[in-house]
Amino acid sequence: MAKESLPTRYHPVHVVLHWLVAIMVIGAFAIGMTFLDSTPNSAPEKVTYLQYHSVWGSILLLLLVARLVTRFVFNRPAPADVGSPVLNIIAKATHFLLYAGVFLMLFSGGSMSMQAGLMNVFAGQGSLPEDFHIYAVRTLHGMTFSLLFLLILLHFGAALYHQFIRKDKLLARMWFGNK
Repeated sequence: MAKESLPTRYHPVHVVLHWLVAIMVIGAFAIGMTFLDSTPNSAPEKVTYLQYHSVWGSILLLLLVARLVTRFVFNRPAPADVGSPVLNIIAKATHFLLYAGVFLMLFSGGSMSMQAGLMNVFAGQGSLPEDFHIYAVRTLHGMTFSLLFLLILLHFGAALYHQFIRKDKLLARMWFGNK
């Protein structure tokens, strides 16, 4: 029996999940940087912003888990080869760290939410702490944001490098089309 050849593109479900996760991560960053960081905890609208951020994070968690499942359900193209074993290892590590970073952001955000009793606050039973930095996990959340932001820039830069310098049409693998 002949071995099935690997596809040249990712399955459409994987493509949709990839781009949804990307949009959701950027959206979570935007909510955090635009609304949460600039609004004092004493402002009444801060609770609303935190609710949006929490719901957004919960949806992101579901999408990320679905994305991981699709990695094992559908055949994937062979890993991209840059022609350098060191760069290939960096690419593999970057992909792993992107997943780990998003999970760590979600975990640290969820932990901070539990420590601050946000579900009670959302239900109108309590108030926000004066400052979320009283929780050690807030520092982890911030540090992970910075690392994840750099990893996303690296991932984006590598995609552009493949597309415009190497001209190997790597971006087509994570878009819709014939296998």
